[in-house]
Amino acid sequence: MRKKIMSEHDRWNVFKGDSKSTSDMIFTTKAHHVIQFKTNVHVFLANQIGSKDVCDFKITGSRSKKNCSIYMGDTSTIIAQIISIHFSLLNIKLVKDKFMMTIYPNVDYAFVVTLIGIVEAMKSSNTKGEVAAGSGVGAVLGAVFS
Repeated sequence: MRKKIMSEHDRWNVFKGDSKSTSDMIFTTKAHHVIQFKTNVHVFLANQIGSKDVCDFKITGSRSKKNCSIYMGDTSTIIAQIISIHFSLLNIKLVKDKFMMTIYPNVDYAFVVTLIGIVEAMKSSNTKGEVAAGSGVGAVLGAVFS
């Protein structure tokens, strides 16, 4: 994956393999505010990029509560949800950053995990759109599966 910086929006383009050719683009994501307290990312499939304002998927949520939902287009149909798990028992230490992910039937798991990785990488990018070393999508996904 590679990231392309846009002037007022944080945009990530996802390609097949190591390609950077627009003919190999799978989808692109766009955050609507560079500095945001809530997650608000639109996803455009490569075959739909000509329709600038109509997204194919939408990711919304609360950064402070560490949860988000992925919707089908600009509808209320949820295809996946991630919620932070908070629990406490007397003899069990609280574990930081534990999440539960629900992916609904007929939804590609790899697609959802990639979207979450991109959202997490967007959070760790600085104001110039640069991602700190070791904190990109690969690092996020590596941490998820380690």
